[in-house]
Amino acid sequence: MIRIPAIDIINGTCVRLTKGEFDQSTMYNTDPVEIAKKYEKAGAKKIHIVDLDAARGIRTNKEIIFRIAEETGLQVQAGGGIKSKEHIDLFFEKGVKAVIIGSKAVKDRIEVKSWISNYGGGKIIIGADVRNRKIAIDGWLSTSEEDISDFILDYMISGATTFLCTDIQKDGMLEGTSNTLYNLLRNKFPKLNLIASGGVASVRDLELLDEMGMYGCVIGKALFENRIDLNRLFK
Repeated sequence: MIRIPAIDIINGTCVRLTKGEFDQSTMYNTDPVEIAKKYEKAGAKKIHIVDLDAARGIRTNKEIIFRIAEETGLQVQAGGGIKSKEHIDLFFEKGVKAVIIGSKAVKDRIEVKSWISNYGGGKIIIGADVRNRKIAIDGWLSTSEEDISDFILDYMISGATTFLCTDIQKDGMLEGTSNTLYNLLRNKFPKLNLIASGGVASVRDLELLDEMGMYGCVIGKALFENRIDLNRLFK
């Protein structure tokens, strides 16, 4: 299983939310570029970056994302406010390896499916963020009525191969991952490249996800809070 450190950005600095609530955020006042370099030095090959400002339509931190792609050898997967082919082309031109499409994948499926056809399933990661198994949108500010299984199946039929699944109720809680949900999805979609996100608090959480056959896992707050020894994470 691929272990993927995560950086969320608000107003140019690293931040972690609790259950996706912006009024329950922790600002770390650290330079995202320097954090990315630290992760690379520790052995990371990929990095997960979300522009939370762009997700809410407030501002963009894309130049920071582009710097990370340029100044490190990390394979960058980035999301937050990516809403057009022009956005995607720019991100790829600047060295980003894959983009994460969340709310847009719920609201405009025809266009997003055309992106999958155009760029390939490996470069368009579908963000399947859930609250009580229902797909959440708009930077997790609202929740749709669609079940995650139906959502995934619809996109798999259209060629999507990689999904990032965040259980919002687990995110930032440091209480373990949503293993029941991931087991269900792994059993239902055994060929799916499924990336877990939310709740990682220990190396044991990662081992359990690996044992159930997850493709990857995003690790955020546990690293900022020193719950996991970074120097042992990628060994």
